[in-house]
Amino acid sequence: MNALHERRLDENALQHELRDLICLAVVGDHVRWVLTDDDELADWLAEAVQEWRGWAERLAAQLVTSHIAPDGRVRALAKDIRLNWVPDGWLSGEAARTLLAGRLTWVVEWARYRRSQTDSAEDAELLDSVATALEAQLRTMMKDANAAGMLERERHHRR
Repeated sequence: MNALHERRLDENALQHELRDLICLAVVGDHVRWVLTDDDELADWLAEAVQEWRGWAERLAAQLVTSHIAPDGRVRALAKDIRLNWVPDGWLSGEAARTLLAGRLTWVVEWARYRRSQTDSAEDAELLDSVATALEAQLRTMMKDANAAGMLERERHHRR
């Protein structure tokens, strides 16, 4: 394998992660808009989407530093349309959390895999920080869901 091909593998890892984060932000905005019954999740999503866009900016900057044009075009994002499927219409908080947990888990797993495949220390550090932060978000979202479920069950028992 020549050096150019090896470099492209690293570039592709960052490009793919960039695309994952942009798609995650788009899905997050959509879910927040169609959420019917979970204000806490809507607030969490508003913050999370901004973080996902910030990490996408960091990845894009790393690509630019490497003299690679970041690809955030709709055409590039559409490649993963099946992975970013969201049902039509309104979403309950439970359905939204399930959808988001699956998507976050998937993005974390790919970030970890891409990190394991790169030879660039800078790229590895960036991918690792993204994966670690996404894992923390996933834990927080699920902890909030468990707490909200416990409160709802307690309210139900008091009736």
